[in-house]
Amino acid sequence: MNNPDGNKAEEWLKKTGEFFKRLGQSINDSLQRIFTKENAARTKEKALDWEQRTHKRMDQGKVTLRRMKRKMDTETNMKPLLSKGAFGFNVFFGVIRNIFTGIILLMILLGIFGGGAGLGYFANLISKETAPTYESMAEDIGNVELVSTMYYANTEAISEIRTDLVRTTVGSESISPIIKEALIATEDENFYEHDGIVPKAILRALVTELTGFGSQSGGSTLTQQLVKQQILTNEVTFSRKANEILLALRLENFFTKDEILTAYLNVSPFGRNSSGSNIAGIEEAANGIFGVHAADVSLAQAAFLVGIPQNPYTYTPFTQYGERKEDLTAVLNRKNTVLFRMLSEGYITQEEYDAAVAYDITQDFVAAHATQEDRNSYLYQAVEREAILVLMEQAAAGNDLTLEDLEADTELYNEYYANADNTLRLSGYNVYSTIDKDIYNGMQEVASEYGQTLGDTFVDTYVDADGVTQEVTELAQTGSVLIENQTGKIIGFIGGRDFSVSQVDHVFSTNRSPGSTIKPLLVYAPAIEQNLIYPASMVPDTKISIKQPDGTVWEPTNFGDTISNTYMTARQALYQSKNNPTIKLYVAMNDKGMNPGQYLEKMGITSIDESEYGNPSLAIGATNDGPTVLEQTSAFTTFATGGEHVSPYLIETITDKHGNVVYQHEAETTEVFSQDTAYLTFDILRDVITDGTGRSINNYLNFSADWAGKTGTSEANRDIWFIASTPTVTLSSWMGYDNYKGEHVFYDPNNQGLPTGRNLNYWSQIANKIYSINPGILGADQTHQQPEGIVEKSVLAETGTLAGTVSFANGLSVTLNGSTRTDLFKADALPKEISYYFSPGATDKDLENYWDSYLAEAAARRNAAAAAAANRNNAADNAADDAADAEDEPTPEDETPADAETEEETPPADETPTTEE
Repeated sequence: MNNPDGNKAEEWLKKTGEFFKRLGQSINDSLQRIFTKENAARTKEKALDWEQRTHKRMDQGKVTLRRMKRKMDTETNMKPLLSKGAFGFNVFFGVIRNIFTGIILLMILLGIFGGGAGLGYFANLISKETAPTYESMAEDIGNVELVSTMYYANTEAISEIRTDLVRTTVGSESISPIIKEALIATEDENFYEHDGIVPKAILRALVTELTGFGSQSGGSTLTQQLVKQQILTNEVTFSRKANEILLALRLENFFTKDEILTAYLNVSPFGRNSSGSNIAGIEEAANGIFGVHAADVSLAQAAFLVGIPQNPYTYTPFTQYGERKEDLTAVLNRKNTVLFRMLSEGYITQEEYDAAVAYDITQDFVAAHATQEDRNSYLYQAVEREAILVLMEQAAAGNDLTLEDLEADTELYNEYYANADNTLRLSGYNVYSTIDKDIYNGMQEVASEYGQTLGDTFVDTYVDADGVTQEVTELAQTGSVLIENQTGKIIGFIGGRDFSVSQVDHVFSTNRSPGSTIKPLLVYAPAIEQNLIYPASMVPDTKISIKQPDGTVWEPTNFGDTISNTYMTARQALYQSKNNPTIKLYVAMNDKGMNPGQYLEKMGITSIDESEYGNPSLAIGATNDGPTVLEQTSAFTTFATGGEHVSPYLIETITDKHGNVVYQHEAETTEVFSQDTAYLTFDILRDVITDGTGRSINNYLNFSADWAGKTGTSEANRDIWFIASTPTVTLSSWMGYDNYKGEHVFYDPNNQGLPTGRNLNYWSQIANKIYSINPGILGADQTHQQPEGIVEKSVLAETGTLAGTVSFANGLSVTLNGSTRTDLFKADALPKEISYYFSPGATDKDLENYWDSYLAEAAARRNAAAAAAANRNNAADNAADDAADAEDEPTPEDETPADAETEEETPPADETPTTEE
């Protein structure tokens, strides 16, 4: 028998069974989250048993229904007794009755079990909490700003962190009733009826959480929200929620509804105003967005303002620069939501609602205007910026994002930055830096005393957008940083000469061309690491001619526009900072697929794009975006740490107002070079100090130490560098011009190296000051220890290889030996055998010229030796003839024959060339 009513009942029963299956699973999951580990297993077992019994009952209901259907199909004698409609009604009614009876019983059981457990759990959560007094709660809800503080490494305060939060606290009488009504209608329609909490709202939120059904309206009253903002944290735990409920009830006992409402409106954040400043409190929001007092807002304005606190930085109409956002859809929709709730609660009429929805609220926005931020030192600026960055990175990591992910999305970056900035300024944090106060202050003294010796000061003029002629002062700027090698800790720095003249931080934020300081990082250490060279390798200082994409020819030279057209050791090429040998090595490495650019990123230099790695001029520091002083200095620590790069850092710890650790620095290390490569490079850089371009510091330093360093000069003397390390620290000095409106470089007539000399003197004065404050920090009593994998070997001075024979294509061969030099080698990369291709970096033309010259010199030596031998033979013959003639002549007895000895020159046994260094 076909019974459509029965079929519908079965379908409904099936859906109901699926619903309760999902509900049972949600309850099961929630119970696991709520109860302790000891109760979890037992609770899960009960929940699963309940779920199984429920499913069993549903299945039994389905079986009973199918039996009834079969009975109806076979017992046709019932047709006269019942109509289809009556039968369907009876079946449906019976099913519904059984289901709801089960539901009621289930809810009673769950109520008894869950209620008892819930009350016990709640009591346990709050059992250890002390009830706050009226005075403490009054202080908490009135505490509208928690000041954060920055500290030196010795925990002495640097400064409180100023906040750009603008707030004006007002009384209840200064807030429009429309604002209060809008807030209540939107956030807490039962505000005047409840005692701080609404149980049904909490239950509704719980059911929504468990089942996913219903609107995400939350279960917090305005009183609870005030407690959460001013007394508790934002952590999502049952303990915090339990205490929130308890404190909300207590708050309602101490304060009137109007006092609670007024406090809420005074403490809530409202995004940004038209100057880009963070604003809080309804009065400042009304004034900063609409230019009116909170008592004088219109209905549309009130609805707009009340909608912002739910998500201040999404709904705020202005950016951090005070500019109006292009897309205001979200906040306008939020405004209309507030108006609709006011209409639903009877606070406004339909006509008022329609008019406010249609009103163009953007015409009421005040015009954007910028404010001048007050920043009083490079130190304050750096610590504040770095603290915001670590909080950003921490927040991003919590959402499985990296800082690189944020940087790739401007909107996302701004959102995280705003949140971190707001958190830092208003959370009462303690930010502990790595800065040594005495050393930092000493470095500033040197900048103040010697800064004027770096270069001339210029005054440039320009015409601004309003047609007014303006002046800008251009100082010869400085950037210096002292880093602890093994930890990456920034001990001190010089951000610039005069913060009142220029707030640009020349250590952390300014990218400059590295000049020749890039040579050991990009060329020599990578070449040693990949066994292309060792310090004694002979490299060519010869002409380079490279055609550029624009058709021009690039022909670089060494300092002073010179090229020696000789071969020199790789050690000499680096400590004398020769350009052409360096470029040739770099080109050879790229041609061999060695990818030397990869090492820059490993050492923390990320500002040079990979697309530049193939540019030969990068080998001598020519780049579009160079490193910061911090990046370049930090990279040099790699040689002093045995090849491991430790990322530099400025923030050690951040704690909250209760002393709980919010952030703790953890070292980030990267293996870059082998210990042997690092030592060989460090050893070459020692020669920069003893025999090379940095040797003048020995005339200025008041102490001695195991220094290894490198000078650097960018094109046209725009950037002047010196970076040097001891076994414990690395200290740098950079100088240059910011060139806001002009183009200034350091004057160096006749290429005498005068700017470099001034910078070396300035660097030395910084080192002397640090040594006078804390001698131990520079490690002057320590020596960089030679690893076991380093050995001494001798090579031919001419070729940098072992002695041996070279054969040429024309069948000629020559044997080379003779004078040697001793140098350091990796034990696993000993001197190479002599070959035609003895010189790394040499082109085919370089090698052809070398061997042609060598063979010509060898031939000339052979000819000279033969001529000398012939001359000696002729002289001997002539002497014999003279002797024969003399025998025929009488000789006085008292005369002695003249001494005819001559110094005999013997030709070399082979064609061994010799050179002098």
